[in-house]
Amino acid sequence: MAAAGGFLDAFTYFGHGRVFANAMSGNVVLLGVAAATGDWRQSYRHLQPILAFLVGVAAAQTFRLPRMAKVRDPAIACLTLEMVFLFAAGWLPIRALDLPLVLGISFLAALQSSTFPRIEKWGYNSTMTTGNLRVFGEAGFDAIFSRPNVEAAHKAKLYGAICLAFLGGATLGAMSTAALENRALWVADIVLLVAWFPLVRARRTA
Repeated sequence: MAAAGGFLDAFTYFGHGRVFANAMSGNVVLLGVAAATGDWRQSYRHLQPILAFLVGVAAAQTFRLPRMAKVRDPAIACLTLEMVFLFAAGWLPIRALDLPLVLGISFLAALQSSTFPRIEKWGYNSTMTTGNLRVFGEAGFDAIFSRPNVEAAHKAKLYGAICLAFLGGATLGAMSTAALENRALWVADIVLLVAWFPLVRARRTA
């Protein structure tokens, strides 16, 4: 899922208006830069995915309400919804409007990060990498200077793999977008399937 997060950021940045679908820190910075230069049109372009992300976060919280108890597995439901959206969006021509596509991906990125907040016993983010990189640095420091620290070494390896997956996904996203345009989203779907199948299998055997 971290690889898919990097993929979709590269997809929207290179293919749809130089905005980020997942990395809201980048959108906030670019929003501030555009506002400082008086480019209000560009400011608005960066504000929209931020708002869509916030709506997605709010939507994810609704699964905690008693009336939503009938949804047996919100995480699988959200991941399935994301995959269906990406598959459908892949049929759109590259000339299609950027806004609905970017906002849809930002909304679903918020659902993904809110419903998959942990790996093993630690918190992480599957759609952005700054926090993961910080944890990798902290765990790596502890592993080196607090020997023997088996848990810190394992944690450093785990978060290092997450950060590399995000980087690999971003690289693949840029290459796929250049070659396939919106059909690159089908590649992102394949990446997400790698997480979806074992997750569904684990839920069925639990």
